[in-house]
Amino acid sequence: MNNRIKGWIIATAVVAIVGVPLTVSAQADPPQAQPAQQAASASGELTKVDVTAKTITVKAEGRDQQFGFTEQTKITGASNAAGLATMEGSQVTVMYTTKDRVQTATEIRITPKK
Repeated sequence: MNNRIKGWIIATAVVAIVGVPLTVSAQADPPQAQPAQQAASASGELTKVDVTAKTITVKAEGRDQQFGFTEQTKITGASNAAGLATMEGSQVTVMYTTKDRVQTATEIRITPKK
């Protein structure tokens, strides 16, 4: 076989052995990470409940904080979301996540006022 043909065969083999894995690894980059939801909690006095809008307001750290809640929000100390409305003035701890500046309660713990 001619040296020129041997050279082309070797060059093609090197490109196939080195180039294909590099191309595959470049395409396998992980997707961009979504902004993580920040988990936090707030404790204070339950000052307002809007069952229709599914929001509660808690006076915590000297200011009012509003939290949304969903069907998946775990509520302890009240029978359900409607029961929260009868608990205004009680102490509450809200576990929540923040995403796009919206605070959504994942858990609401009510301690009835004495």
